[in-house]
Amino acid sequence: MITGLVLAAGRSERMGTSKQLLPFGSLTLIEQVVRTLTRSRLGKDVVVVLGHRAEEIVASVSGLPVRFAYNPDPEGDMVSSIRCGLAFIRPDHALLVALGDQPLVTTGIVDKLIAEYERRPEGMVLPVYDGKKGHPMILSPAYREEILFQPLQGGLKALRDRHAESVRLVPVDTDAVLVDLDYRSDYEEALRRWKEESGPGE
Repeated sequence: MITGLVLAAGRSERMGTSKQLLPFGSLTLIEQVVRTLTRSRLGKDVVVVLGHRAEEIVASVSGLPVRFAYNPDPEGDMVSSIRCGLAFIRPDHALLVALGDQPLVTTGIVDKLIAEYERRPEGMVLPVYDGKKGHPMILSPAYREEILFQPLQGGLKALRDRHAESVRLVPVDTDAVLVDLDYRSDYEEALRRWKEESGPGE
């Protein structure tokens, strides 16, 4: 089994506002990300890690079948949020780590990663586009203790590099797996692309 974990605790200082709550079509950005996961083969098995403006984010995704974890140190790194989320995830479940600011990732990409992991449920699975590794990524439960109790300077990249022989790359045909939204220009470009790809009515 695989549980989705959405990292959405940060303050978004470079954006200048909480990017999770920015409008994205008729949804908020975080709602778009979460909806993609809940419409994938993950189904209702999704946990969202919150920090800044947690109540507003909860309200934003209140209609979706997700659970919530809270990071009391949202200024911490990605690993601190993953550790908070693991408390809500069964020890025998693999973990699909998704970034809360990657709204262009599709359900098809998520399902492709899941299919590869289920083919051989071990190690790590992550997408690659044009030779560059992206997110979301799937981690087998074998890494749970290491994430929880060992230092990981450099975050998931450090974990990935430490176990390079266990990494499986899934080629995808879009750079959506590389695009996260740090600045206002990133957001505006992602929204433009999404509108073009979605067509009228969205």
